[in-house]
Amino acid sequence: MNTKPLRLFLFVTSLLTFFSASNLLASGEHAEYGPYVALVRDANIVKDVKVEENGRIYLKLNPDYKEKEIILKNSMSLNSGYRNWFNGKQELVSPANQGKEPNGYTDWVTTTANYIEYRMDGKLILHLAKKSVVKD
Repeated sequence: MNTKPLRLFLFVTSLLTFFSASNLLASGEHAEYGPYVALVRDANIVKDVKVEENGRIYLKLNPDYKEKEIILKNSMSLNSGYRNWFNGKQELVSPANQGKEPNGYTDWVTTTANYIEYRMDGKLILHLAKKSVVKD
């Protein structure tokens, strides 16, 4: 009897179970970055976030996405009440491939807002919230 298909099926099933369990565990957790927590983070695109003492927030992007534009919005309320940036607009655009070094911290911003949204191609890739406004 050929047991290869059965072994392959069991292997694939165990992988799916493992990754499903990992995703469920991670979905209830929020990574912390200085005074912020990540409500959403696409780990395939945003590899890490760093917040300096002066409040400057940096992203470390997957090098495969450095050619992409990032659009930021900030607000004091969750998903509403967007504020203008220093340029007088509600959206701040981080241009694509502006000399971003691969695997380096780039795309920095400073804000006093409670929430910061980062979008790429219309998709929310990172949503930060100040710990002081997040309810457990």
